Amino acid sequence: MPLYMDRHNVPGLTSRDAAAAHLKDLEIQKDYGCMCITYWVDEERGNVFCLIESPNKQVVSEMHNRAHGLIPHDIIEVDSNIVKSFLGRIQDPDPSNIDSAPDPLIINDPAFRSLLDVDLRDRVLFDCMYGKPISSKIIMNFNSLVQQSVQHYAGRIVESHEAFLASFASVTNAVDCAIHLRNSIQFQNTCLNLPNVEIKIGISTGFPVSGNTALFGDAVKKAKRLSFISEANRICLTTDIKDQYKGIAAQVFKSSRTIRAINADEELFLGQLMDAFQHSIVEPETNMEKFSQQLGVSTSKLYRNTILITGLSPIDLLKEIKLGAAIRLMQKQNKNISETSYELGFTNPSYFTKCFKKRFNVLPADFLKTLHLVSV
Repeated sequence: MPLYMDRHNVPGLTSRDAAAAHLKDLEIQKDYGCMCITYWVDEERGNVFCLIESPNKQVVSEMHNRAHGLIPHDIIEVDSNIVKSFLGRIQDPDPSNIDSAPDPLIINDPAFRSLLDVDLRDRVLFDCMYGKPISSKIIMNFNSLVQQSVQHYAGRIVESHEAFLASFASVTNAVDCAIHLRNSIQFQNTCLNLPNVEIKIGISTGFPVSGNTALFGDAVKKAKRLSFISEANRICLTTDIKDQYKGIAAQVFKSSRTIRAINADEELFLGQLMDAFQHSIVEPETNMEKFSQQLGVSTSKLYRNTILITGLSPIDLLKEIKLGAAIRLMQKQNKNISETSYELGFTNPSYFTKCFKKRFNVLPADFLKTLHLVSV
């Protein structure tokens, strides 16, 4: 049976109120063919998230409506393993671990999480750049460092494919983990006499259900975009994270070389800009007037804001997005140079090769050879 997570926005709702509503759900769940597994409640932000097995979304709403009248504002289908990766549990918490509530039936466990996206810049090209033995050593040491650091700061690894995505219940722990990773990778490269590789880190916060069809979809997208625009060996996060941080390393926020916090307006502009560019990734023409109209700003402001937030001009940012997509096409879909260049709107394969070589200092043909592709 499908598994769903719903979101209730109920300002002023207490943990005791949520527990009472959950008990009412349990009383009638069989009438609807449902199983109400557990829930998360955040008194401070006025949110409740329920995890329910149900025949469909409509039945979830009907059951809640009959039980207590608190109809969900949003419902998404989820995977239990992914829920556990982000939130740490898929059942009611052990009462012995809940010391904030005198009644073991009351759960005061917010689902709000801080997400840390961290990666080695251009790691998929390391075989070309450094050779297989050194590349493997760099990535192995980095992976081990990330896993140990996330565990030390009470986080959970959610993804570990190309980049690492980790979930933290504490904003402070997420930031402290990022600072530790930044410092450790530089120290480790020096001690092990490895190439001076660059680390990229982005941190966001969010809720499991927020209008996106994927669990923590908006927060994940934001973390990856902040990592994408992060300068080498710097941490990029939002001002609200900076404001919530309560650790002993507060002085790092005064150092532009370590952490960069973008404000709410910059965050909004970045999201709109990246959405517009992603939707135009295959277009051959680079018409900045069109993007200016989409974002509702003048062309000069588009250039000014893009450079301020990302460090790149709009044209160079779009090219960076296209080249990243090119690597994925060649790596995961076995596209050759011609197919890749035309699919991403480059004028011809020669121009694509020139852009690729300038950006990565590696020819796309050499990259394809490391992937053991025959057609180049």
